Amino acid sequence: MSETQVRMHPTPNPNSMKFVLNKKIVQSGMEMYNNKTEAEKSAVAKQIFEISGVEGVFMMEDFISVNKIASGNWGVIAPEVMEIIKKL
Repeated sequence: MSETQVRMHPTPNPNSMKFVLNKKIVQSGMEMYNNKTEAEKSAVAKQIFEISGVEGVFMMEDFISVNKIASGNWGVIAPEVMEIIKKL
């Protein structure tokens, strides 16, 4: 299986970042998790919620959008999200 490649894209919301993958992660529709309890349904979202400052995860076919708390630092959060995604 080929390595998961991921590109990070800012969004108009400074507290949201889009991570685009080179493969499907959601087969149809979308998945949205607003807290750790909801994220228990998804191994990827669950891991992302372990990162300090994450407050939301939204996934569609080939991307994951991560929302952080206002005081969160993308310089810390983004590399950790990228590492989780690359292991998919």
